[in-house]
Amino acid sequence: MGNSLPNFLVCGTMKGGTTSLYYYLREHPEIYLPTKEEIHFFDLHFGRGIGFYKKYFADVRKGHKAVGEVTPDYMYLEHIPELIHETIPDVKLIFILRNPVDRAYSHYWHAVTKWGVEYLPFERAIEAEPERISRGTAHHRYYSYLDRGKYALQLKRFRKYFDDDQMLVLITEEFKRDPVESLKRVFEFLGVDPNRYNFENLSRRHNIGYSPKIPKLHMTFNRIFGARVGPKELVLGYWYRKMLTLLRRNRKLWELFFTPGYPKLDLGTRDRLMEYFAPYNRELESLLGRKIDAWLRTKQTSQGSLSGSPG
Repeated sequence: MGNSLPNFLVCGTMKGGTTSLYYYLREHPEIYLPTKEEIHFFDLHFGRGIGFYKKYFADVRKGHKAVGEVTPDYMYLEHIPELIHETIPDVKLIFILRNPVDRAYSHYWHAVTKWGVEYLPFERAIEAEPERISRGTAHHRYYSYLDRGKYALQLKRFRKYFDDDQMLVLITEEFKRDPVESLKRVFEFLGVDPNRYNFENLSRRHNIGYSPKIPKLHMTFNRIFGARVGPKELVLGYWYRKMLTLLRRNRKLWELFFTPGYPKLDLGTRDRLMEYFAPYNRELESLLGRKIDAWLRTKQTSQGSLSGSPG
């Protein structure tokens, strides 16, 4: 079945739990996902042609009823829904959405620690975001802390091309509270048998967030080596991020420099961001036709470090 194309995509959101969902779905015998978690075909490799894409699904077998891939950037980038529709118009789409305040803060620490591109404090970084993402470079992806949390706008772009029954929207906090029921919804949506899945292996955390043990030193390295925009500087930044990736693969070595979790988000900043996102969240609730009570509770219950942050 080497000519297979996916019949489902997990499109986002970044830092919403897509990595955990990827690993959970891979455990179902009727679901096929490539060994590479994020393929980035529609945003980075579309010009390489459909043959390039099909190579990722060369190992699909007859028993695989659901064939998919997970790339959370698909949800955010404006041109992606049309490309997906042109290529696989009958595809099913899964979105998992996290409280946008927590998502932004998790994204920030990901940019600090794993990408090595952020060197500003969180409050200054979100103030600088509009100017940064206006550059239209890779920085648009790296620094879009608040912009990615405007979920309704992103979902509307997909609804322009896909029917409602092709789209499943999950809420990260609800998934964490009841992963079994949430996965059953996913399995029903994908048309696979939930009875063939072992629900006892859902406690493992994936893509745990880290922060540097010596923040000022790490931020200095990020500013000098990681946050580069010119052609020559991009090469330097590439090798700096490559070094961080290699370091991360050796957990003992990695944890000499980084610690699980991140500092508590300032309560005043959290409240300001809750207020900032309130109209966008109401727009999302209207679009989905439901309340998202878990995000209202987050204001009182998620003040501490997010050591098990979704990926």
